[in-house]
Amino acid sequence: MAGKTVSVIGTTDHTFIGVREIVALSEKFLDIAERFPGRPIIMLVDNNGQRMALDEELLALPEYVAHLLKSEQVARLAGCKLIAIVYGNTVAGGFIGFGMGADRVVSVPGGNTSVMKLEAISRVTKMPMEKLQELATKVSVFAPGCENFFKMGGLYEMWTDNFPAQLQRLITSDVSQDLRAQLGRERGGRQAAQSVIDEVLRA
Repeated sequence: MAGKTVSVIGTTDHTFIGVREIVALSEKFLDIAERFPGRPIIMLVDNNGQRMALDEELLALPEYVAHLLKSEQVARLAGCKLIAIVYGNTVAGGFIGFGMGADRVVSVPGGNTSVMKLEAISRVTKMPMEKLQELATKVSVFAPGCENFFKMGGLYEMWTDNFPAQLQRLITSDVSQDLRAQLGRERGGRQAAQSVIDEVLRA
């Protein structure tokens, strides 16, 4: 990028994020942090969420997800900016482990986000799909799609063109402040989060 070397770590083909994938991804972050401190890391995000399997749960998959996030933090503390680009599908735990932990998350055409599929929310909450589909038209957190995640502040930007220049600008900008709650309030998709944060900080 304009003479500045970056590292690229990515997932593809709507992969599921399981223990093996997490170990491989974590090793990449830790290796870059050790060998190339200060080098920006571009995270190319495309996954179908965490792998739902008994062996994964028995191996404590959530602990592995936490390990991946810690590895990303090690890279951040080594001066590496983390920029996640959602170019494919990304869901739930897979997105939490690989994507949302970045300093800035953006999308490009073809990207799609979902906090949790409506079918899964229906099974967990016992709410009928019709009710959830109705809520999804009014409450961004229930609704899939980058537009809704953008409203909540989860996506910093949605890129439609001029990708090299957009990426160059983001890499050279200050990404140290987490703006997600603030953006969610400004965009109307997450009204209370920033107020709660402010109240806690004043306490």
